[in-house]
Amino acid sequence: MPETTRIARVLDIVWHIHAAPRYWTRKRLADKFEVSERSITSDLDIIKHRLKFDLQSDRGNGYYFPSVPQLPSVSYSIAEALALILAAGAARQFSGVPQRELSMAIARLSSVIPGELRAMVEQLVNDGLGESDPHREQILSRCSQAISAAHSIDLVYAAASANGAETERRIDPYAVFPYDRSWHVVGFCHLREDVRVFKVDRIRSALQSGTSFSRQPGFDLEAFLSTGWGLMRGLDLPVEEVVLRFRPPASRWIAEERWHDSQQVILLPDGRIEFRVTIQVSPEFQRWVFRYGRDVEIVAPDSLRVWMADEAQAILSAIRTVAA
Repeated sequence: MPETTRIARVLDIVWHIHAAPRYWTRKRLADKFEVSERSITSDLDIIKHRLKFDLQSDRGNGYYFPSVPQLPSVSYSIAEALALILAAGAARQFSGVPQRELSMAIARLSSVIPGELRAMVEQLVNDGLGESDPHREQILSRCSQAISAAHSIDLVYAAASANGAETERRIDPYAVFPYDRSWHVVGFCHLREDVRVFKVDRIRSALQSGTSFSRQPGFDLEAFLSTGWGLMRGLDLPVEEVVLRFRPPASRWIAEERWHDSQQVILLPDGRIEFRVTIQVSPEFQRWVFRYGRDVEIVAPDSLRVWMADEAQAILSAIRTVAA
């Protein structure tokens, strides 16, 4: 649907110009959206003359808005409205999303949302503001703007693997995403010369460098994370097949979820399940297996079984020491 694609591009252009004032020229926009400069000129005319946004440009520089553009009212289908309500509710669970702005956006939904769902919107508004975290909000905002403008950012980062030692590094940010109640940034780290994941709460400061970057060709976030379990990627560890057997009640919990793209779940006659996954056995995965205790049997690899036994023995020794 060409018209739908164009509407989406126009709105995306508005966002990019707002996020990176005076950066986006016609040529840069044309390269970004892979269309002709003539098409971009037509899109800019829509923004300026039909949407009535105060779009300005300085000679030799990119476009900017003197004030924050206000989008016109829209209407939603039941499915679209429900998706927005659920997303807004989920956003309340992750501090770092600007709560006051989120509450204002939720309140505005009541005027355009279908009547069947208006009570859900009003309940979200009445629930009040969620937890606020100014530092997290600031870092998320700067990283998101850098991603939109394709600008590198200079970080001061406290790495967990170095006991919190702070390092200065430049990264090319590719994406921001939530995981386990925290926010993370994935991008190319110039210090390590590789793509890495950075926990937002460990970023002490983030400043745009003013230097543009090009995303690595073919980079895919899902594929990047798929060799590991969760966020931890044991870069020096082999990818190997893990075979686990879970007994009830753990077997039911495991079978109900999609834990990894490579997983295979086989139902066994005695109510157990065999769980197979091909990954790097990182500390994060080891802890995930350990949480199931006596309800999991490690078939392979041997190294995971040895680690589990050593960990259990260490815990038992610590308990005996305290009891003595």
